[in-house]
Amino acid sequence: MKNLRMKLFISLIAFALILVAVIFYVNRQILLTDIQKQAEMNRTLIENHILTDMQTVDNAHYYFDNNISDQLKEELQKMIVEYQKNPDVSTWNLKKMKAAHGMEVYIIDQKNTVIYTTFEQDKGLNFAECCQRFSKTLDDRRASGKFYTDGIDIATATGDYRKYGYLATPDKKYIFELGVYLREDKLFQTFNFEKTAHYLVGKYIDLLEIQTINAGGVFFNDSNAVAITVQDQSAEFQKQYQLAKTTMYPAEYQKKFNNGYVETYRFLPYRSDNVRGEASERVIYVKYGNIAETQALAKNTKQFWFVLGVALTTSFIMLAIINKLMSNTIRLATFDPLTNVYNRATYIMKMNELLKKKNTTHLGLLLVDLDNFKKINDQFGHMEGDKVLITTAKLLQQVVGKKGFVVRFGGDEFAVVLYKADEKVIQQVADAILEKFRLLKYQPQLKHEQWSLLSISMGGATLHPASDTERSLFERADKALYVAKSAGKDQYAKYEEVAADQSYYLTKK
Repeated sequence: MKNLRMKLFISLIAFALILVAVIFYVNRQILLTDIQKQAEMNRTLIENHILTDMQTVDNAHYYFDNNISDQLKEELQKMIVEYQKNPDVSTWNLKKMKAAHGMEVYIIDQKNTVIYTTFEQDKGLNFAECCQRFSKTLDDRRASGKFYTDGIDIATATGDYRKYGYLATPDKKYIFELGVYLREDKLFQTFNFEKTAHYLVGKYIDLLEIQTINAGGVFFNDSNAVAITVQDQSAEFQKQYQLAKTTMYPAEYQKKFNNGYVETYRFLPYRSDNVRGEASERVIYVKYGNIAETQALAKNTKQFWFVLGVALTTSFIMLAIINKLMSNTIRLATFDPLTNVYNRATYIMKMNELLKKKNTTHLGLLLVDLDNFKKINDQFGHMEGDKVLITTAKLLQQVVGKKGFVVRFGGDEFAVVLYKADEKVIQQVADAILEKFRLLKYQPQLKHEQWSLLSISMGGATLHPASDTERSLFERADKALYVAKSAGKDQYAKYEEVAADQSYYLTKK
């Protein structure tokens, strides 16, 4: 019965686990698919928004920043006039010029090196070394002698937002450059890509960062005193940046962390519709995480444990209900309903289990039969007969204890199976049963006239592990019981086999 309950319990738990696991797996796959689709949609929306908004900002500055361009051109032309008066630029008071118009002043020589400037961080900067494409642009501008102004650009040394104007001296010896800070400009304040970046980062949980990188590899950033460059980043970052910049196609790579967290680094090439020098080309760096996915999966895992707990609790409740409904049926299938010892079906099952084990070498079987039991039923009725059977079963259980188990085959036929028994042990158990049974007729609570009619006969045999089956062991014990009855009852007989002629003889006590 315990084995059946355990099997039923294991089956219910296994069913609950499999059912919950399958549902969890399918639900998780659907959830992952939905999250990934949503993430792709969000990325498409984000990146379209980024590129469109940047184009809008550039167009606005192209069409509406004439005032700044005019100021740059006017001040540069004043510098040319000054140059014609005094070509020795080393004697110029650049700080005084800056104080007059509020712009940073740069003087670039024929090697494209900043030799004089009011912005000390850029002094000595050689564009031919750091920014070859821009250096080529400066050569072209020097040769043309025309005024040039770029779009939104940044200071190479700091990354702060500026707008620059360029004008070469008539002798092509120098290029004069002026830089205007855009932070205070009303147009820049109105059309500022940083606003879009902050808005998008706040709106999308998986969007972690948006940065603009100019053609020279410098990040647009007004919050640092020193510029952040691509060269400061990892080798993979530099590789993907260059790939996007060169091919003008998006590039990306990923970095995986613990607990399934993944960061994706995207590089979006950008070119303004209105080309104005190197400032017209940039790379937009976008960093994504999978926070929404990890949060959803963590929530899904919590739901799994909750559902599993509910399923296991339900299994326990179902087991209790089934156990209650089946307990009587299981007991009837296992025990004799009258005497509460094992029935024949359980005996067969347990014997088969014992015979499969190695420790059954000394298994013993004792068959027990009540002598004259029919007279009790005939003279005193079946109720009294049932009482005799119940008392006999209790007696057998008391003698056997944990050394084996008791079985009722039917009527007045019992059996005792001993786990570890030789002829001596079986003899001892049989003697104890005979002694206790003979004393029953003297018990004051029992009816003497009934028990005086009864006696008990027993036959026993031990297992031959090399050849015995349950049937052959039973047959030998049954033959021994027959001898005990034939010899006058109220005694025990054992079965012995002579190997020389394979015949058998029976001894009794």
